[in-house]
Amino acid sequence: MTERINGQGFRPLDTSGARRAEGSKGATDKTGRTGEATAPQPADTVNVSRSAVLLGKLAELVQSLPSVDAERVRAIKDAISSGNYEIDDQAVADNMIRMDRELLG
Repeated sequence: MTERINGQGFRPLDTSGARRAEGSKGATDKTGRTGEATAPQPADTVNVSRSAVLLGKLAELVQSLPSVDAERVRAIKDAISSGNYEIDDQAVADNMIRMDRELLG
């Protein structure tokens, strides 16, 4: 079930207005008497740790950075077109093996 946290506290999204009205209107107590709706409960609070705040700031910073290093791409293109770009096949193979080991545990 999807839930929402808003300024009014914690409440399921699928709660219809009719259900809420039924629960508050005509509610009976243990003696069987109908009474007024109960007083609203104070809103729930959420405390966020310092680490969570720092992670949020880090996420914002990372999202603001460009996803491509244009200068590096230009340098590689220039090296390829001039014939000076060399690929270290041993380093590529070593990194592929390292990644496989990390993924497979």
